[in-house]
Amino acid sequence: MPHFRPLPLLTLFSLPALALLLTLGTWQMQRMSWKADRIDAFEGRGEVASFQAALCNGFEGDFGPSVTGPAPLTGETLRVYTLRDAPGWARVGLMAVPACQAGEPDRLVFVETGFETLMHGDRTPVSQWRIEPLPAAGVFSGRNDPDTNQWYRFDVDAMAAALGADPARIAPVWARADLGLPQSLAQTPPSRHLGYALTWYGLALALVGVYAAFHVARGRLRL
Repeated sequence: MPHFRPLPLLTLFSLPALALLLTLGTWQMQRMSWKADRIDAFEGRGEVASFQAALCNGFEGDFGPSVTGPAPLTGETLRVYTLRDAPGWARVGLMAVPACQAGEPDRLVFVETGFETLMHGDRTPVSQWRIEPLPAAGVFSGRNDPDTNQWYRFDVDAMAAALGADPARIAPVWARADLGLPQSLAQTPPSRHLGYALTWYGLALALVGVYAAFHVARGRLRL
């Protein structure tokens, strides 16, 4: 006849630990599914030949279509701090995009024209873009300094003032350099999340095994 008398203190610590390990494993499985969906959405976004087509056709989610047409940008540009392979400044200006309907005013869109590294100041021009919503400010984003042309977060009103533009005409999206799969998706592929999940589940199984073995050794568990 099965017999089980759990050790109170060991059980008190083991149950929360088991719940935590299972929760972490399940969370990693959810992250794997979420990231796979995001990668599919990015790879299925398509291409268009003009910024007007990208804006007028609309898009769902965070990834707009890739744009290969020319960017007729003139005038001043702002230096927006960003992280790529190395930290640097994205050169961002405003470009007029024809309206979708006749009689409507043209819209202004922030567009990246180049990237300057902090270390050497080398500028890499942009030849392909993707349309994305304007990025929200992060918790640790620095304060903008218009006097030195250093921007750490998108502030439409302040940036429009620096470029002498009407903020009401600026679209809530920007054209950033299309450099392939975003770093946030490429850095940890879905397969790695599966590995993390199996690790957490394996630790949970090991904990159950140690718990059972300890009770067997003390004569508190017989099957």
